[in-house]
Amino acid sequence: GKVCEINTLIEADATVEFLTFDDEEGKKVYRHTAAHVLAQAVKRLYPDTKLAIGPAIDNGFYYDFDVEKPFSQEELDKIEAEMKKIVKEGIALEQYEMSPADAIASLKEAGEIYKVELCEEHADKGEPISFYKQGEFVDLCAGPHLMTTAPVKAFKLISCTGAYWRGSEKNKMLSRVYATAYPKAAELEADQ
Repeated sequence: GKVCEINTLIEADATVEFLTFDDEEGKKVYRHTAAHVLAQAVKRLYPDTKLAIGPAIDNGFYYDFDVEKPFSQEELDKIEAEMKKIVKEGIALEQYEMSPADAIASLKEAGEIYKVELCEEHADKGEPISFYKQGEFVDLCAGPHLMTTAPVKAFKLISCTGAYWRGSEKNKMLSRVYATAYPKAAELEADQ
């Protein structure tokens, strides 16, 4: 009943079902990995960007960024090109955990104010905080993900719109990049 990564160690009797892109949960894992590729590309190109959240949604995924101005189409094209480089690098996604106190300290040091807020909400539970590392990029995330960036072959950054942090007009307006991703270019083209 739990979606896990393919390299999850099974320590007790379990029924195992392998998910693919044809399965809704498999599609979410694929597209959430694509969201991490997007965020890594943005951080490479615009290192001062602050990260918010990047979930898979019904028809793709999005990621919210705190940047001075929304990304132009020219900038989205540049980000997409950087994403292609990241996919070619086939970077492994490695999950690790930190204590809440260490996680908050690390995120504060990195200047990731939105991630600090998310982390602080879970800190009182005392449970370890989950992160994913891919190359130089690290993100606060519960996962699961693909094993590497390599399978994220066909993707398209669709638009950049405004979105208030946590959906409240009392909070800062962030730049939300909407995108979609498929395992094959033909599937992406059929969706356009």
